[in-house]
Amino acid sequence: MNEKGFGLKEFIIVIAVIFVSMLIIMSLFRSMSSNTDTNPQSNQEEEREEVTYKDLEQELKLAAERYQNDNYSGSIENPEVWTLSYSMLKENGYLDEIKDIKNKDTECTGYVEFVQDGGVITYTPYLKCGSNYETEGYDAN
Repeated sequence: MNEKGFGLKEFIIVIAVIFVSMLIIMSLFRSMSSNTDTNPQSNQEEEREEVTYKDLEQELKLAAERYQNDNYSGSIENPEVWTLSYSMLKENGYLDEIKDIKNKDTECTGYVEFVQDGGVITYTPYLKCGSNYETEGYDAN
């Protein structure tokens, strides 16, 4: 008799290969999902560690830009220097409290100078965080 197709032996081998493949895929999926579950906390900690004083200065600068865009319009013919203080930006809701990176109990202070010369505005943030950091050129007055 001429037998064509699968026999019982071949059928069991195919089922066994599918079963082993599924076990491997499931174990890989579990290991990936368990790594993903533990990584969010470590990623958040890494992000906190990676924050620099330059990042805090950039946050101060962006708050000043938002404030300026909301409160001033048009252009000024003669260049003019304006100063926005950290406390004013915070009080008006443009900025959250900025804490010193090295000492979370210390609140930073600072200001942003912006020069509007026609349609071009240049922002320069100055930040002081206790004795740990002070932007070069920071003027306490």
